[in-house]
Amino acid sequence: MTLDSPTKHTLLCSKCNLPLGDQLVKALDGAFHPNCFTCWDCQTPVASCYLPHPTEPGKPLCERDYFKRLELVCAECDEPLRGTYIIALDKKYHPNHFTCSDCSTVFGPDDSYYEHDGHVYCHFHYSTRFAVSCAGCDMAILKQYVEIERGDAVDHWHPECYMIQKFWSVKIAHPTLKEGDQCPPKYIPQTPFELFKIQKDTEEKVVSIWSVLSAFEESSAVCISEMLLHVSNGAYIESICLSERFLVHVEALFAGIDKICVIYKEHQQSEFKYSREAKMLCKKIINFFSLLSRTGDMEMKKLGITQELLSLVTGLAHYLKNLIRVTLNAALRLETLLGKSVAVSHLLARLMEIPGKERHSRDSQRLIQARNTDYCQECKNIIEDQCVRYGDQRWHITCFQCKKCERSLKTTSGSVMNGQLYCTTCVHASPCTFDYVSRLAQYSYLLRIALSRLCSLLQITDSQLSNVDYSTKLNSAKAAASHILKDMPPNMLNASIELQQMMEERGHMETIYPTEIKDAKTVSSSTTRLDRKMSRSFKMANKRSTILGNTTLPTRTDSLHRRSVGLDDLPQMAAVAVNATTTNSRKAPPENIHIATGLSGKPRIYLSELSALQYMIIRYVAVVQIESYVRSSFTSAELLNMVETKKSSIWGKFFTPFKVKKNVQPKAKEIGTFGVPLDVLTDRTGVESNLALGPSPVRLAAFIDDAITAMRQKDMSVEGIFRKNGNIRRLRELTEALDKNPNEVDLTQENAVQVAALLKKFLRDLPDPLMTHRLHGLFMCADRIPDPDQRKRALHLACCMLPMTNRVTMEVLFLFFRWVATYSHITDEVGSRMDIPNLARVIAPSILTAHHKDPLKDESFTAIRVVETILESCNEFCLVPEDLEVFLKDPSLSGMDMSPREFLKKVEQTVKHKGYSIPRSPDAQRPPPSSIYTPQQYLPYSNHHPPSDCIPQPLKPTPQLMQPPRRTDSFSNAYKP
Repeated sequence: MTLDSPTKHTLLCSKCNLPLGDQLVKALDGAFHPNCFTCWDCQTPVASCYLPHPTEPGKPLCERDYFKRLELVCAECDEPLRGTYIIALDKKYHPNHFTCSDCSTVFGPDDSYYEHDGHVYCHFHYSTRFAVSCAGCDMAILKQYVEIERGDAVDHWHPECYMIQKFWSVKIAHPTLKEGDQCPPKYIPQTPFELFKIQKDTEEKVVSIWSVLSAFEESSAVCISEMLLHVSNGAYIESICLSERFLVHVEALFAGIDKICVIYKEHQQSEFKYSREAKMLCKKIINFFSLLSRTGDMEMKKLGITQELLSLVTGLAHYLKNLIRVTLNAALRLETLLGKSVAVSHLLARLMEIPGKERHSRDSQRLIQARNTDYCQECKNIIEDQCVRYGDQRWHITCFQCKKCERSLKTTSGSVMNGQLYCTTCVHASPCTFDYVSRLAQYSYLLRIALSRLCSLLQITDSQLSNVDYSTKLNSAKAAASHILKDMPPNMLNASIELQQMMEERGHMETIYPTEIKDAKTVSSSTTRLDRKMSRSFKMANKRSTILGNTTLPTRTDSLHRRSVGLDDLPQMAAVAVNATTTNSRKAPPENIHIATGLSGKPRIYLSELSALQYMIIRYVAVVQIESYVRSSFTSAELLNMVETKKSSIWGKFFTPFKVKKNVQPKAKEIGTFGVPLDVLTDRTGVESNLALGPSPVRLAAFIDDAITAMRQKDMSVEGIFRKNGNIRRLRELTEALDKNPNEVDLTQENAVQVAALLKKFLRDLPDPLMTHRLHGLFMCADRIPDPDQRKRALHLACCMLPMTNRVTMEVLFLFFRWVATYSHITDEVGSRMDIPNLARVIAPSILTAHHKDPLKDESFTAIRVVETILESCNEFCLVPEDLEVFLKDPSLSGMDMSPREFLKKVEQTVKHKGYSIPRSPDAQRPPPSSIYTPQQYLPYSNHHPPSDCIPQPLKPTPQLMQPPRRTDSFSNAYKP
C-alpha cells in the first residue's frame, strides 16, 4: 500500500468513483481516498494498517475484524488472539482471561473447570451452587454417577457409595441412628481449600470402605464356598483346614468390633447391639464342625446332611453379612455423632491384618490344642461371655473374687496360688497381672477350642493340616465356584461395579484403592450387569487444553465384565452343590452345572425374560394346554375368559339406562400404596428390580422392592415372622405414611416382624388378590388332580395365565418366602419355625381367595396346598414350560396382525405341525373337541352363551402391549360372520 500525490492523469476512487484529491491510497489493485479505504466490516479507516479479507481479497479488514473472521477473538475481552489461546465450550480465550464466572480464579494447565448453562465455574463455586449431591455421602458429584429412578424421585450416587448401600444398606453420611441421637450441625466449608479437603477425605474413606469390605466379603465367601465344596466331596481334612482360615476372618471382624466398642466407651457413648448376630454366627460355625464330626455315618445320612449343609451355608453367609452391616453402621454412626473420623479406619485396619494372621494361625491353633480349656477355674462351667484371663486360666467376671474373703478383685490386686484366686490382703504374695477378655474374644477362643476338639475326634494331626496348600485349594475352589456361578441365574449374583477402571480415570488408584486382603480376587465368568442407569455426568470436569479434541466417555457399569463370589451368592451356590452331590460321585464334582436346562441340555427360558407380546402368547397357549386337565370343570370359553379383559360394548355405552345393574363395583383406588390395584401401583411407582430369578430386571412396585430389600438385611430367625402381626399401632402409622408419601418411609428402621406384617397387610388389602379372583377356581381345580405330576403341570400352566404384573410379583415374593423358610430351624432352640408349610398357611389367605366366599364351601385348605406346592417348585415355575418354548420361536405368531380366532387357530396348527400331543387328564369326563373352534352344544346355563355385546377386536402385537386383546367368552360362536 502506498500513499501518493496526484498525477497528471485524473484518477477515480475505486470505492466512490469520485476524482482523487491531493492524497490517495493505492492498495488491493486500486486507488482510494484515505477516508474511503475502510474496514469492510466496521468501516474504520485502515490506511495505516489493513489485512486482506480471507475469502474475498478485494475487501480490506482491520486487525480485529480479520481475526474475528478467522474466529480468533477472545470470548471474554473481544480482542484478537495473537498467541497461545484456550479452546473451551466452543469458545476461545486468552490464557489469563479463562476464569471462573463467579470469581477471579484463573484455570492453569492442570486445573479442571466445570460448565453450567454455558458458563465456566471453578471447583468451589460449581460444587456449592450447581452440583448434584450424592444420596450416600452428601458430597458433590463431579464425575461418574449412578442414577436410580424410584417413581417420581431420582437419586444420584457415586458408584462406590451406591455399592456400599446396595451390599450393606448403609449410607455413608446417613447411618441408622438411635432414638435420641443428636448430630452436630453439618459444617459448611467457607474456602475452596476446606471444601477440597473434605471432599478428598470423604472420597478416600468411601473408596477404602468399599475396597476393604468387599474384599473381606469376597474372601470370606470363597472360604465358605470352599468348605461347602470340600464337604460335599468328602475332603474333610481340607474342610477343617479351610475352616481354620475362615476363623481368621471371623476373628479379624470380632477384633474390629471390639476396637469400635472401646472407642464408644472413650467417647461415653452407649454400646451398639451386635451380640445376637455374633452369637448366631458362632453357633452356625459350631454346627458346621458338628456336621464334620459325623463322617462315619455320612453315607447313611447323606440326604439329610446335604440339606443341613444348605441351611448352614445360608446361615453363615446371612449372619456374617448382617454383622458386617451392623459394624459398619456403628462406626459411621459414631463418626456422625462426633463430627470427626475416629472409628472406620480402625475397623478397616483390623480387616487388612488378615493375611499376616493367616500365616501364624497354624501355630496359634497348636497352642490352643495343647491347652484345650474352655471352663472357669472357679465354677468349672463353660465361659461364653467376657471374662478375666491369667495365662491359660480364665474366670467369669462374677467368679473373679478372692477365694478366702470373697472380695471382688476388680477393684483390688490379687494373685493366683494353686489355681485359686486370692487378694493380696489375705495372702501375702506378689500381685499378678490379669487380662480382660471381651465377649467376642472369648467367642473366638471357643471356636478355636471346638476346632481343636474336632481334629482330635477325627484323629487329624497337625502335619496333615500343614501339608494342605492354601493357594492350591483356593484356586481350585475359585475354579469350582466359577463353574457354579456361570450357570446361576444372573440376578442371584452380586452386580459389582468394576471400580478399578473408574479409579484409573481419576488418576490415583494406586494410592487409594489397594487392599491387603490378597485372596479376594474376582472369579472370571460371563458378563453381569448392574442393571442400573450409569450416566456420564453433565457436570464432568474438563481439562484445560489448547487443542480441541474429543474426550472418551466413561465406561458404563452395565457393560463392565465382572462377576465375583459374594455372601449373597452362597445360598444359591449351596443349592447347586447339594443338587450336584446327590447325582454325582463323591470324588468327581461336576465340571459344569446347569440349574436351568431342559432334558435336551439346552438353557431354559425364564418367564421374566419375555416381552409383553411373548408373555401374551404363553398365556393363550397355556389356556389351550390346561384345557385337557380341567375340562370336567371349565369350558374352553370360561378358560379363555380368565385371561381376557372385558370391555363395554357400543350398546352398553349408549343404552346404559336400559341395562340391569348388578353388583356395581366401586371405582378402584388409584392413589396411595395400600388398597391400590397392583397394576396401577406398579405403573405409577414401579422400579427396575433384580429380585426375580431370571437374568433380566423386572418392573416391581416400589413398596414390594423396598420391603424385601429391607428384610433381607435383617435377622430372619425371629420366631413367628409373617405369623405375628407386629405392633398394631405402628402398623397403622406406617400404612398412613406410605399412603401419603412413601418416599419418606425408611423400612430399614423397622424390625423384621413389623415389615413382614406390613407386607402381609399390603397383600391382603389388594382389591384383586395376587393370584386373582378369576383364576381362583382354576387353582382349586388343579389341586384336585390326583396324579402329582399332572397336578404340578396344571398349576404351572395356571401360573402362566396370571397377568404379567401379578406373575412377576408372585415370583419375587415366593422366591423371598423360600429364602425366609431357610431360617425356620437353625438349631433346636433357634429359628423362626416358619418353614414352607407354615408360611403357606399364613400367606395363602392373603393372596389366593375367592371373590364371593361361600360359607358352605370352605376351600382355605386347598388354597394352602396350592401355595405350598408353588413354593416348593418355585424355581421351576419361574421358567417357561419346556414344551411351550416352541411357540415363542414361531415367527407366524408374532409377525402379523391377527384376530384372536386366527391366533388360536395358529396355535393349534403349530401344535399339529410340531407333532405335540396335548396331555389328557385321567379324570376328564368328556372327550376333547376335535378342534378348539368346533361349535359346542350349549347347556341351559347363562355362562355358556356368547354375550350379546360381542365385538371382535383385531390383535395387533406391539412391544408396548401389556395386556392381551379383548376376546369373548366362547371360542367358536363369538366370531361368526
